[in-house]
Formats: sequence, structure tokens, C-alpha cells
Amino acid sequence: MKRDLPPRVYERSGSYYHVAADGDTRKWTKLCRVKEGLSAMYMALAKIETDKSLDDMMPKVCAAWMREIGSKHTAKTQADDRTHNKAISEAFAEFRARDITPTVVIDFLDTWDAQPRSYNAYRAALRERLRFAEVKDFRPAGSNPVDPVKTKKVRARTRYITDSELRRIKVAACYGEDGIRTRSGHTICCLIDMAYLTGQRIGDLLTLEWSQIRKDGILFEPAKTEDSTAVRILIEWTPKLKAVIERLKHPPPVPGQKGKLGKAKPVSMRYVFSTLKGEPYTYDGASTAWTRARERAKVKNAHFHDLRAKALTDIDGVSERGIGQAQTMGGHSTQTQTAEYVRHKRAKKTTATR
Repeated sequence: MKRDLPPRVYERSGSYYHVAADGDTRKWTKLCRVKEGLSAMYMALAKIETDKSLDDMMPKVCAAWMREIGSKHTAKTQADDRTHNKAISEAFAEFRARDITPTVVIDFLDTWDAQPRSYNAYRAALRERLRFAEVKDFRPAGSNPVDPVKTKKVRARTRYITDSELRRIKVAACYGEDGIRTRSGHTICCLIDMAYLTGQRIGDLLTLEWSQIRKDGILFEPAKTEDSTAVRILIEWTPKLKAVIERLKHPPPVPGQKGKLGKAKPVSMRYVFSTLKGEPYTYDGASTAWTRARERAKVKNAHFHDLRAKALTDIDGVSERGIGQAQTMGGHSTQTQTAEYVRHKRAKKTTATR
């Protein structure tokens, strides 16, 4: 005789089991022996549901997502993940994943209504956490409440950092508000120069290793294209690029450092960009240093990523190099991608009709 059992409860080998998705597999949890009766089965099932309810609160969902999914992301992406997790966990501190509706999503995103890029970023982050909640059986499959909420149209970024602005930011990176040299200024200036001279993303610069410094240039394998085109980019040597590497190999004495007079910052045996302790520079640390320098220099609306746009635009603007070399430096699979990336950064020049 077939028994009427609750959803996801099955009878097998004389026992009742609760079956739930666990990533790509299915987890079978034994409830009790069939001979113990339906009452024992329901009591065991109630305990599982009670324990489970403690895990489907949104702060716990965000934490679990970070452990299982976010931990596999690049350093830069993980920094964004932490920012998004904090906002989502605080906003939905009292919510279970199954209780979030489209109306609640709209209320949450209203904070960034006038900032289309941030709005879309937080929308995507919340959607991903709730997708994760579906996988964990905290919500019915296909019920993501973010899906009906439309993204906002984002205008193409047109910011072009001028040479003058870049010089001011580098000076501000080296000197604090008190006019005294900063301890990290040397490394940050080298990072800024390297970003402009190579046109590479900050994540790939921070993970750059000395083994990638070759006789014919610097070899980059962009993390962003690792799972798609797997492009490799060799930036050939120029006098200025060689000078940056020499500065990194032979750092000056650290300002205000205690102990032996004139002691220089240690050079990491592995990473090109490292902290005063010889450890790899983190995205958070580099981003904070850039922001402080930009603010001291009073340069507004300038992101570190704009250095990549400046590099590609400047190459595109040189007639003998053009968009072909800009495409190569950018690691783009088509010139259309490169054209869309740089076309709004700086006005094109022409002469008058007569």
C-alpha cells in the first residue's frame, strides 16, 4: 500500500528519508524507521525544518554564499561581494529567504535609485543570493523575486583622466595632508604608472608575479578572460616601463620608519606589488590609497579603472598604433569591444569646414 508522505520525504530500505538539494547532489537525511510510525517521522521532519529555518535567514544565506561561491572569486570581486553582503544582511536582517517579495526588493533598491550602476550592482547581488537560496531549498525553484524588477539604463562612462590630473594624484599619493611623505606612496605611484603603461586591470596588477617579468616584456594572463578567450598579453618593454620595474626592485627608504636609518621596504620574493611587510597588496588597500590620493589632489569622479580607459584611448589616438594595438592591450576579442570602450573618453579632433 502506497503511503501519502510529505514533500521530499521518501521511504527506502525500511526507513523514512528527507531529500534535499545540496549543490549538484541530493542529500538524504534519515528520519526514522518505518516501523516507528508516521508520528515519529513527522517529529523528525519538524526538527529538520526547525533547524533549517535557522539557516534560511538572509544574513546566514549571505554568509553561506560567501563561503561556497564568493570565496572562489578574484580579490577585487570579493571586495565588492563583502560590500553587497553587508548591505543585504543589514537590510534583510529579520527576513527569511522565502519571505522576500518583489515589493520588498524595490524598497531595498530605492537607496540607489539615482545611481544606475550601483542600483544594477545591488540588484544583481541580491538576485544571486536568492538564486543560491533556491538551490538550498529555502525558496521554491523559479521564484526569484528580483526577476520582475527591471534594471536601470546606464549611460556609458565618458571620464578621461588628463595627464595633469594623473600627476596631481601621484603627488598626493606620495605626500599626506601634513606635507610629509607617505609610507606607501612609492608603491602606489608605481602601481598607477604600471596601470597606465600596460592598460591592465587592477586585479591582474596586484597578482602580478616576478616570474611574469620576462626579457621580452611583461606577460599578463587576465583573470577576467581565463574562462572565455584565455588570452595572454605580452606588454613589450619601453624605457618608462623598465623604469617602473627598477623602482619596484630598488625601493627608497621608508619615511618615518623606526629602527635602522634608511631601511628600505622589503621586496616580495613572489609578488611585484607588496606591502611594507612584504605581503601582497590587497584590492581594499590599493583602492583606499587611490581614493585618499584622489581626494587630496581634489580630482573628482576618477576611478582607478579609468587608467585602463586612458591607456587604451591614448593608444587609439596615435595614428601609427590605432585601435588594433588598443584591442591587443585590452585583451578584447573584437575591435567593436575596444571601440565601445574608448570612444567616449576623449573628444575626437577635426578642423573646421573652411
